[in-house]
Amino acid sequence: MILKRGVKIQLIAFALITVIGITIVSVNYIGIGKKALGRQYFAYVDLSDSGGVFTNAEVTYRGVPVGRVGPIQLTQDGIKVKLLLDKGHRIPREGTSAVVANRSAVGEQYIDLEPSREGGPYLDQGSPYTIPRQLTKLPVSTEELLRNVDQLVGSVDPKNLGTIVDELDKAFSGTSTDLQKILDDTDRILKTANKAYPDTKALLDNSRVVLDTQAAEGANIRGFARNLNSLSAALRDNDGAIRDDIAAAPGAITQADGTIKDLAPTLPVVLANLTTTGQIIASRKAGLRSLMILYPVTLAGVFTVMPGDGTQHLGLALNIDSPPPCTTGYEKTPHRWPQDTRDRMPDLNTGCKAAHNAPTDVRGARNFPKDALEPTPKVPPGATSGAGFPAGDASGKKGKDGKSTAAGSDAAPGPMGQLTGINVPVANGTVELAGYDPSTGVVYGPDGRRYGLGNTGGQQRLLGDASWKMLLLGPLMGGK
Repeated sequence: MILKRGVKIQLIAFALITVIGITIVSVNYIGIGKKALGRQYFAYVDLSDSGGVFTNAEVTYRGVPVGRVGPIQLTQDGIKVKLLLDKGHRIPREGTSAVVANRSAVGEQYIDLEPSREGGPYLDQGSPYTIPRQLTKLPVSTEELLRNVDQLVGSVDPKNLGTIVDELDKAFSGTSTDLQKILDDTDRILKTANKAYPDTKALLDNSRVVLDTQAAEGANIRGFARNLNSLSAALRDNDGAIRDDIAAAPGAITQADGTIKDLAPTLPVVLANLTTTGQIIASRKAGLRSLMILYPVTLAGVFTVMPGDGTQHLGLALNIDSPPPCTTGYEKTPHRWPQDTRDRMPDLNTGCKAAHNAPTDVRGARNFPKDALEPTPKVPPGATSGAGFPAGDASGKKGKDGKSTAAGSDAAPGPMGQLTGINVPVANGTVELAGYDPSTGVVYGPDGRRYGLGNTGGQQRLLGDASWKMLLLGPLMGGK
């Protein structure tokens, strides 16, 4: 019998489809050739008992099939189960437990892999990994289950069980309509919950961020709770005083309102007049600033001159050439002796040509502060203006190391307040202050040591019995 060409083509196509189908089923479902194709890797589970699991049983990861159970080998104290896992499933190595579970009460057993963390390393990385026995769980054996059921049934008194059945009959008799409504409402609740599942899942996922934030801020939350407890305790202890203040508040507010009303005709006039005063003060900021700098120093000098022992202590500190005069620019100017009192026209083209930051006494019209010509002079920045402390010692000279010869090696004279010869009384004598920086409240002694005469503490250690005076001088000296 000769087959037609069309029949031959159909038979060949059917044979190819059959071979392809068998190959796909053999690879995907039976697992033949997966290892050769590189689509499979191995892992092992160390068990004390099989728990009913068998070769070719299913292996799941979080309930999703990921492979099959391979050969099972006996060990000295248990069994070792080989897992044939499919590539593409990233299962963490560390912390993953293996649970031998049942499909149902009479169903087949399978192994479920349950991770306790996320991230690598994974089971498909490196050499085959063995899940340790302490991370495995076995199902309850059938014998133990039946024994427990028998014990449960045997512990129930038949007479009491009959009473329970009778009472249940009385409880549910005639309530079929209500029970049906409950079941219907439960069905609607489940349908609504199923529709809202995406939002519920997003809420649960986002709640992790909230919980992580609360865990990270746990110390702050506990501190806040402790402080709130202390505040509540203080409020409770001062409940009487607080109630008195609240009771007196309406009267005080009424009096304050009456005072404001009484001042209404004159207060605007006073404030308007203070505008003129403010303008005058603003235009004299430089002078007021110098006054505030020199005032506490003057008071400190008064305490030194008149310490209260009935005598006045006076001294003389010569500050010759501190800083030295400027000579740059006067080279062609003839010297004029003090005995020559004749009138002479000044040379307006002659003046100090030294740089602004020169250690000499830089004067002249070219060094006149430009902001002093403005209608309202600006207060110079604290770091670049003031009475000035020379870059070197009293003569403006520096030592070989480039540091001041008058101060110690660790001294850094402040950019402001070169006030030599000021004595502040202390418990064991006096401290001679060579410089004062009003922007920081720091003073410098002749030995280069820094003294902070502020208002935040430490005055008793430095000034002894005279420390109370700094309560008045500290704010004026700008102490931080």
